[in-house]
Amino acid sequence: MKRIYILILSFLMTVVMYGQLTVDNFALRENDQSGMAPGITYRDPNGDRCALIKVFAPRIEGFTFYGGVTSGFLKTEVHGGEVWVFAPSAAQILTISHPDFGRIEYEYPIALSKGAAYELLLNIGGGRFINFNSIGANNARISIDGHYIGETPIYNYYMAYGRYKVTAVKDRFEGSGDLNVVEMNQNGNKQMNFNVQMFDQTAHFGDVTVTVDDPNADIIYQGERVAAGTWKTMLKEGTHEVITRKADSDDGVTLFTVRPQTQNDVKATAPTPHTGTIQIYTRPRNVTATYNGDNPIDLTEPHVLPVGTYQFTLTRKGYYTENPYITVRRNETTVDTIVLSRIEYVKPLTFYLGGSYDINDMSGLSGIIGAVVYKHDIQISYTFGLADSKKVSWYDTDGSLLSTMNYKQNVLAFKYGYQFQFNRLRQLALTPQIGFATYNLNGHIVSGSTSYGKNASASALTLGLKVVMVPFQHCALFISPEYDIALSKNKSYKNISKMAGFDASRFSMAIGALFTF
Repeated sequence: MKRIYILILSFLMTVVMYGQLTVDNFALRENDQSGMAPGITYRDPNGDRCALIKVFAPRIEGFTFYGGVTSGFLKTEVHGGEVWVFAPSAAQILTISHPDFGRIEYEYPIALSKGAAYELLLNIGGGRFINFNSIGANNARISIDGHYIGETPIYNYYMAYGRYKVTAVKDRFEGSGDLNVVEMNQNGNKQMNFNVQMFDQTAHFGDVTVTVDDPNADIIYQGERVAAGTWKTMLKEGTHEVITRKADSDDGVTLFTVRPQTQNDVKATAPTPHTGTIQIYTRPRNVTATYNGDNPIDLTEPHVLPVGTYQFTLTRKGYYTENPYITVRRNETTVDTIVLSRIEYVKPLTFYLGGSYDINDMSGLSGIIGAVVYKHDIQISYTFGLADSKKVSWYDTDGSLLSTMNYKQNVLAFKYGYQFQFNRLRQLALTPQIGFATYNLNGHIVSGSTSYGKNASASALTLGLKVVMVPFQHCALFISPEYDIALSKNKSYKNISKMAGFDASRFSMAIGALFTF
């Protein structure tokens, strides 16, 4: 007996469920071209475009749509609160099933067309589809019992049976009404239309300017973002609330009262940033530090900062500048160690160009080119003579004066040295040098008409010490004392140097500057 009772109860529940699903409306959407959109690729068994049926229901999950033996279960897509069903244009019956609401076999009241769009209002029982509109102002914000549902016109909004308070707001226009959703009679319209009459409430509104100190903070009113930093609007008299919001911050809440027909200035509470702590150690200590531009910070102690990623600039004389990015996390302490690298003022591997003034009995200006390869210094220089020698007189065999001349000396030198550097004096280097130099004399007639001493030349071994001081990167100053030991002299050089009082063996001092690369 108990088993029979259960079977009867199950049968009755099935009958009830079967009767829940109804189609309140099926119609062609004449201006809807969705079914012809390029992205719609579904085709019927003949290769033609399917008809597109947009199904509206209080719940869209769990429905299946069967198009018959030929089509089988139809392809569907979910778009917001709609189910798009793609049916062959030759179809006549649509079977709709749901595990909770039962099953219905629906015969299309009109013939389907290829690529056309239709709407089907599927009722699960206990309510009706409502169309909302506003009179006196378009695009009014509709709320039902305080719950916002959208802007007019609103079509196919499903509501359970009952009584509701409907309000509409658009700028300075407002309206309201009572909506009673009741079960339709047998011959009634399955859809309900509800229009809200809007009235101008300008006399009850005031101008409002809401500002927040942080220009990047969003201003939220009635759940929607309305501006950032500053919001100018008109609001109805009474008490209102705005929320200021920003990423990684707690919201700021401000209540204010609007007076009608006047300007209301509101200073909103800014969002409170989430914070974290940083503790940065540096090697060496006592660096100069800034963050996010030119904001100074003392890194010898911890700091509390708003969460986010900061770029720090760490500087100290004699070290390369470091620009690390450090992230501050909420309620956490970020610990980091930044090591600054020493500047290599005197580099073991470099190329250089420069010049010097050479001080000796035949002074001149030198151009210098060279390179240091792992402390091995190879240098080439050419000196343009500037100082004139003493006058040299040339006589004929009979003792008559032929010509009086003076001479300048040009020098081409090749030098090799080894560079020594000091840990405590990192901007100083000493380079002992040995080299080979050739001397060439260039004569200038003071009186007479005949030039003498052409091709006068000599060579010498050079021994010197180059002392380099680097005040800042890529630029060096140097002084280089040197002694030259003559190796060879041709006859002209011997005669001229003897009469002019100079020699290839000599002491000199070069003072100059080098630019390193």
